Amino acid sequence: MHALLLVVTTFLACVSASLTSDLPTVFQPIADEVNAFTSSRLLRSHEERGIPVSTIGNIKSKFMPSTISEKTLRGWLNGRETADDVFVWLSLGRGKGELFNKRKFGTWVKYVDDLTKQHPGSGMSTLSKLTSYYGDERLSQMIITAQKNPKTQDLAADLQARQLQYWLDNKKAPAKVFKLLELNKAGGNLVDNPQVSAWLSYVADFEKKFPKQSDAVIPMVTRHFDDETLSKIFREAKQTPSTASIANKLDGELIEHWTDTKTLPKTMFKLLELNRAGDKLLEAPQFATWLTYVDNFYSRNRRNPRVSIMTSYYGDEALTRLLIKAMQTPSEANLATKLHEEQLQSWIYSRKLPGYVFKFLSLDKAGEKLFDHPQFMKWIKYVEDLNKANPDKKTTLMSVLAKQYDSEGLVKLLQSAKNNPSWSKLVLQLETEQKWMAKGTPNDYFKQLKLDKEYNAANPKYQATLIGTLAANYGEMKLVKMLDEAMKVKDTASAAKKLQSELFQRWIRLNWTPEYIFVKVLHLDQEGDMLFTNPLVVTWGKYLSAFNRYNHGEETTIWMVLEATGYKIEELQRMVDRLPEQLFTMLRLGNKGDSLLTSPQFANWIQYLDNFYVTFPDMGKTMMKTVREYYHDISLVDMIVSAMKAPSTEKIAKRMELELFRNWHAVSHKTPDNIFQILELDEAGSMLLASPLLDMWIRYLTAFNKQTPSEKTSIIGTFLKYYDESELSQMIITAKGNTKTEELASNLEDALSLYKNS
Repeated sequence: MHALLLVVTTFLACVSASLTSDLPTVFQPIADEVNAFTSSRLLRSHEERGIPVSTIGNIKSKFMPSTISEKTLRGWLNGRETADDVFVWLSLGRGKGELFNKRKFGTWVKYVDDLTKQHPGSGMSTLSKLTSYYGDERLSQMIITAQKNPKTQDLAADLQARQLQYWLDNKKAPAKVFKLLELNKAGGNLVDNPQVSAWLSYVADFEKKFPKQSDAVIPMVTRHFDDETLSKIFREAKQTPSTASIANKLDGELIEHWTDTKTLPKTMFKLLELNRAGDKLLEAPQFATWLTYVDNFYSRNRRNPRVSIMTSYYGDEALTRLLIKAMQTPSEANLATKLHEEQLQSWIYSRKLPGYVFKFLSLDKAGEKLFDHPQFMKWIKYVEDLNKANPDKKTTLMSVLAKQYDSEGLVKLLQSAKNNPSWSKLVLQLETEQKWMAKGTPNDYFKQLKLDKEYNAANPKYQATLIGTLAANYGEMKLVKMLDEAMKVKDTASAAKKLQSELFQRWIRLNWTPEYIFVKVLHLDQEGDMLFTNPLVVTWGKYLSAFNRYNHGEETTIWMVLEATGYKIEELQRMVDRLPEQLFTMLRLGNKGDSLLTSPQFANWIQYLDNFYVTFPDMGKTMMKTVREYYHDISLVDMIVSAMKAPSTEKIAKRMELELFRNWHAVSHKTPDNIFQILELDEAGSMLLASPLLDMWIRYLTAFNKQTPSEKTSIIGTFLKYYDESELSQMIITAKGNTKTEELASNLEDALSLYKNS
């Protein structure tokens, strides 16, 4: 028996020596770990990288009890058994089960911790060993999975903290840790991902320890996630003491990034979720940040559109209530008062009707207490200021009140106010206006003309008689202006157009030539360089056409008349070329910012130019050239995309898109590839197919291919210039899961397949 034991021992020793000599250095026992009897073999392709294996250890593990006693652990420590050997003896590298689910894994972690404390100079740690077994990525995945299991989450949390410290000690860049924590795969769930706080803490520690080696974090994360998600993460992280400091820093860097990329304040308002703040808007800490950003963004503009941006999300009425309420709070009163004053000025600037403002100020709910309402005098002043700014379109107080109260209600209202001496002057003004209204206005004639059809049919000369009467009472010039204004109103447009035609016939019967109308009636000869900015020139052009139709063979051209009144042909052409820009400046459209397409003045600008070019078709068009002098392409595109979503602005948005496409193609000679870069779609990354700008780019590409078939460009061909096939395929897969982008993704999938097979 003694001889047999000697043979077996000798055999095993030989096997051990042979296998150990074949083991890579990284898996060899540490030199000073005496009594470390390890017999290992090379790994097969299907096994984990670096997991220690040992034939002798596997045999020994067969006889290992299910629970390892403290006595056994102390024996191993005293014998300085290696972490690799104990890992094998505890069967931790065997089977397909998760490491963290094995009961003996915690025992091994404790053993390695104790071994490291006992021999601190060995340079070994629990994390360094696990990393050598599994690698950074696989180990991180295992820890993240274990954190989701209540039975293993405590151990996993402890090991992740060690792993983060291990990475920090090895100067692992935050960008790499971002991926190791699988945050690049979080998709839309990044905000709720528990690894975010771990990563933010790591970034803070890294920047503190290696301030000169810290790379910019924001450019990296914006390649994976949209601005809105990141902004929300940083705001929530500010509420946690451990991440508040770094969250503040990164939030500041994100805002700097928006500044560098010229993110529009309207877009930023939404990114900061201020559109959801409701009555707490002025209390939100990010609101002060936004105000500073807007002020800096529009520092060169005379008019700051911040109130217009707020209105675009809240609406006039809700924003007014919000500001008036905030004016009652001491901490918000100054800011709210200032913003409310800006709001009133913006209403004057946009000619907001007094009736609407009456409602915005909640005066429509005041009833008999109107004169006691705290906002009533503010409304009175608004009407006065509006009338001063627009003397040709004055509104009376009574005309608004008459729509809010019936006759009996008005009498009671005025009667009760008479008892207060401070209201006597205002009451007298209202009573005077009431009497004036009772006499009727020119608009009543239009209503009569429209409603009394039977009378008109029986008296066909009525309209001509009416024109003569109106001309005699108001004068030719004022009548022309009245008809022009009436044609802008839906209810009176048809009647006004008929009356204008009758007016032209009257002038022709009186033998008033276009030159006479130009000089004596409309006084356009006094306009100088501003001639074509006067709306009356369009009316005069219409009369010129009517006059020429009546005097066939003796036509008068615009150039003949203008030259006869002192204008030089070369000056006229220069004036026409400057017309769009002059009007644009007069209407202050260059200061509209994001609200350009929703501005009534912008609609008026386009309508006037359309009318002008229809009346004078040989004078050319330069609309978009003017707009692009004030707004760069990306701002225009953002405004168009936004305006497309609202029924009230969809039509004008489509018109502007068409004009922009024409300008890109015919004037700037931009290819679809150029526009792809201008719209920054080449940097959209995984968000490409979800970008609202992509639809516009596809429409331009379609129009370009139709206009220039010889330079036809494909969608897939352009995509593959900036993204490889694997990136594009992943985008398509993601987009197919979204109902909004599913159809586009399917079409792109087919196109990509055809492209590969071509």
